[in-house]
Amino acid sequence: MSNGYTLDTNILINLNRLYPRDIFPTLWEYLEMLVDVEWACICSEVLVEVKRGGDELHTWAKDLPGFVCDLTAGEPATVAAISAEHPGWVRETQNAADPWLIAHAIAHDRTIVSEERQAGPGVEDRNQKVPNVAAEHSVECIKFFELARRQSWRF
Repeated sequence: MSNGYTLDTNILINLNRLYPRDIFPTLWEYLEMLVDVEWACICSEVLVEVKRGGDELHTWAKDLPGFVCDLTAGEPATVAAISAEHPGWVRETQNAADPWLIAHAIAHDRTIVSEERQAGPGVEDRNQKVPNVAAEHSVECIKFFELARRQSWRF
């Protein structure tokens, strides 16, 4: 069993676009409660990706106490190992946070929450997906609705 969840950038972007706070406040309150009890977080590289959106989502994420977890000493080495295993995966800003997301989940024994679908066998590095690489490192990866089910959220 994991020690909580670390969220991929696509989770935050989808929540912001599809379930805006002014219409779905309870959903956001549930997420904030998970953060408050240190059961959900993001790594700093996910925050960097969120910032590119240039909207209120970045302000919310950076200002939510405890949401952005500190980098551990071992995470850079894990990112380097993942990057060496999949040299074509990260290209400039594309997928830039993904190795950090996985390293963060490993370091904190967390389940990744991402809407990415696992790619088929033999996929080229440039088309690699978070669930594939996470599985290589024995990290569980679930979708947002599975998080909601596990937490027994009802709206």
